Amino acid sequence: MKTKSILSLIILFTILCGFNSCVDKPFNPIDDPEYYLCNNRGWIDEYIDANGFPCSQRLIFYSDGRGTEIFTRYYSNYPDDYTVDTYDFYWDWEDYSYQSISMEYTNGDYLLFDQLRISEYWLSGILGDDEVTFEPY
Repeated sequence: MKTKSILSLIILFTILCGFNSCVDKPFNPIDDPEYYLCNNRGWIDEYIDANGFPCSQRLIFYSDGRGTEIFTRYYSNYPDDYTVDTYDFYWDWEDYSYQSISMEYTNGDYLLFDQLRISEYWLSGILGDDEVTFEPY
């Protein structure tokens, strides 16, 4: 009889521990996406534009809602043969799922960074009409 009681307690304990370990965890969770987005670094994407020139696009997000976008276009291998265009913007999350960022530029333009995926190794999504992937620098 005593063995049956102990065995019943062990089974009950096992079942209770099993119920306590069931926690809903989202696929690839990000505890604080803003930490990855604004953690004292910027994001860079290098590409070839429609005219065949190598370019880079850098995005820097600050935790106070400001940001900077920097475009660099290289025309040749000469050291001074490039242009740099810098644009300031204000950004904010579009929703609480952290999948969209609205970017309002100081000149009044507006851009949406949608289907956002953030990790410490990449930032990707649809920026305006273009699918982009940035890496930290």
